[in-house]
Amino acid sequence: MLRSLLPALTVLSTCAFLLPAVPARAQLASLPQIGSAIPPALVAAQKTKPCRTSNDHADPCADVQIGDVRYTIAWDEQSKAVTYLFTDDRHVITDNGLAVGNDLRVGDGGKFDPTVPYMKNFIDLKWKDTSTRLGTSTWYAVLHKDDYDRHFGAVVGFVQSRYIVQQ
Repeated sequence: MLRSLLPALTVLSTCAFLLPAVPARAQLASLPQIGSAIPPALVAAQKTKPCRTSNDHADPCADVQIGDVRYTIAWDEQSKAVTYLFTDDRHVITDNGLAVGNDLRVGDGGKFDPTVPYMKNFIDLKWKDTSTRLGTSTWYAVLHKDDYDRHFGAVVGFVQSRYIVQQ
């Protein structure tokens, strides 16, 4: 029986040796900052795709996992500088307790604060925070307006972007 298995094992080991290696997933120890150079490992190890990074702009991007948090990281194709960071991961809780799924009041005293359109959602510039876990940068809560009460929006993610125009 050992003799009958020997040719099969030889063929299998030869096939395994000839198969191309599967590219490894990018290993990033920390999240890059907006404006910093995109880590070479990200471009080399990930399948990139075009991502809408604002209402009228798209950049190449890749989805990565750093620790237990998923992110989308986009960069300018020419300069290779990071332009956009987004997460809708429920593991992210900001220093002041903001998290995906929270309902937030949009505006005070019946007067609406200026908001920034963000694709199909919006950003109310007062709902921003930091997260020591994610670095020192400010993250803006991406909100989906409540269909029944326009004074509230549900947090659907957090974003940093060079395309957010502050009013």
